Amino acid sequence: MKKWIVIFGISAFFMFATGTLRADSYSFAVAENTIDTIVSEVIIKKAYKMLGHKINIVRLPPKRALKEASSGTLDGDVQRIYSVAHTYPTLIRIEPSINYILGTGFVLKNTDINVSSWDDLKNYRVGIILGIRFAETNVPQENAFLYYSYKKLTEALKEGKIDIGIYPQSNGIYQTLLLKDKNIIPLANPLAKFELYHYIHKKNMHLATDLGAIFKQFEKNKILPKIRQRILDISFERAKAGLTPCFEDYACYQSVWDN
Repeated sequence: MKKWIVIFGISAFFMFATGTLRADSYSFAVAENTIDTIVSEVIIKKAYKMLGHKINIVRLPPKRALKEASSGTLDGDVQRIYSVAHTYPTLIRIEPSINYILGTGFVLKNTDINVSSWDDLKNYRVGIILGIRFAETNVPQENAFLYYSYKKLTEALKEGKIDIGIYPQSNGIYQTLLLKDKNIIPLANPLAKFELYHYIHKKNMHLATDLGAIFKQFEKNKILPKIRQRILDISFERAKAGLTPCFEDYACYQSVWDN
C-alpha cells in the first residue's frame, strides 16, 4: 500500500514544486503491430499524467516511427533500445529503463532447430521486422528476410517461407494466441535481453529531468515488473478471445495501477 501512496504522491509534488510545468499535449511514435510496446505506453501515459500533460500515441511502421520521432515531426518515441541514442542523436534517452524485451526465435513445432547465439542464425532463413533495431543489428544480413509487420512475419513462418522468426518474446506469444496457432513455439532460450527506454526529441529537453525522476521512483518502488506482467496478462487474455488491445482509450489496462 505504501508503495502506491508514494507513487501517486509524486504527481502532486511535481505540480507544485516545478514552476515550469504547464498542461501540454505531446505526440509520440510507436512501432505498430507489436504487443510489447503496450507496457511502455501505459507507463508513460501515467508519467505524463502525473506531470499534468496529455499524450497521443501514433502507431507507425517501425522504421517510419523512428524517422518521425528523430526528425521532430513527433515529440519522441514511446520505447527503444539503449543504442538508438547513438544512431539518432536528436533523440534523448530517458533513464532508467521502463520495460524490456527478450529477443527470441520462434519456430514450427517439431522442427529440429536449436540456436543459442546470434551467430548460430547463419544456418537458417531468418525473418525480422524492418525498423526493429535489435533484430536488424544482430541477425546476419545475408540470412535476414524483411517483413513490415509481425502478422506477415508469422504468416511466413507458418507457411515455411522462413525457418525462424525473431520476435520480442511477449509479442511472439501474443501473435500465436491471436491466430490460435499452436504449431508455432518459442525456442527454449531467448537470444538476448534488451532494456527499453523512453525517448524524447531534443526540442522537449525540458521534460527530461522530471520524467527521469518519476521513472527512478517507479524503479525504487519496484512496481514496474508487476505492471508489466499485469498488462501482458490482460493482452494475452484478450488475444485468446480474439480481441486486440484497447488502443482507443486504454480502458482495459486501467486496473493495472490498482493496489
